[in-house]
Amino acid sequence: MKKSFNKIIVSAVFLFFVLGTIGQSVAQKAEIEKRLAELGISSDLDFNNLSENSTSYSCNATMTESTTEKTTVNKASFDPLKGEGSRWTLNTVNGGTPSKKDIKNFNKAHNATQDNMQAKPDENSMKIITDDDHILVIGLQYKESDLPKKYKFLAQCNSEIYVDKEAKRLHKIKFYNTAPMKIKVLNVVKLDMTVELMQSSDGKTVLLKDETIIMDVKLLGQLVEVKEEIEFYDYKKVK
Repeated sequence: MKKSFNKIIVSAVFLFFVLGTIGQSVAQKAEIEKRLAELGISSDLDFNNLSENSTSYSCNATMTESTTEKTTVNKASFDPLKGEGSRWTLNTVNGGTPSKKDIKNFNKAHNATQDNMQAKPDENSMKIITDDDHILVIGLQYKESDLPKKYKFLAQCNSEIYVDKEAKRLHKIKFYNTAPMKIKVLNVVKLDMTVELMQSSDGKTVLLKDETIIMDVKLLGQLVEVKEEIEFYDYKKVK
């Protein structure tokens, strides 16, 4: 009888904890939506709404990948009027004409058909990290099953969305890991990814300004820093 009573108590405490956690999550989401609404900012934080594929703008980009051994600079252009899987065009590699291999690798990285265009944040992970007179920082995580294939590794990362309260706009998004992770064949010890955002000239659309990924990768027992940076510019509204 005593054991049954203890089980009931434990179950009740566990249920109370779960319901309390869910209640806190719902309250945090509601509070975040309220704060964003007060600033006139959409509370739609779907991952794909924060990418170039969500806009009606064409642009150019400089993509730089560097390690201690070499640096590769790609010049490319993006056109949302083209079909999915062919919107990015590689124009030059280190100032020269790209080879067939260059184009194949580029298309694999940037023109793969997106398998999920509705990657919503995990509502239970949403919380307010900082809220002062100047900035609102929202913490959240994305589920691996919801992320596009190219970015599934971000499910292993914490995310922070920075809102500039004075300018009343999204300012940047940061992703960082808290434990070693695997990205394709790479053993990543540390990852920091920052996506800087800006407003279109009419102030109605959030556009990418630059994206920077810095990784400490373990290769043959040695740590190697890999840096990838994409700078977006020459935006033009085309649809």
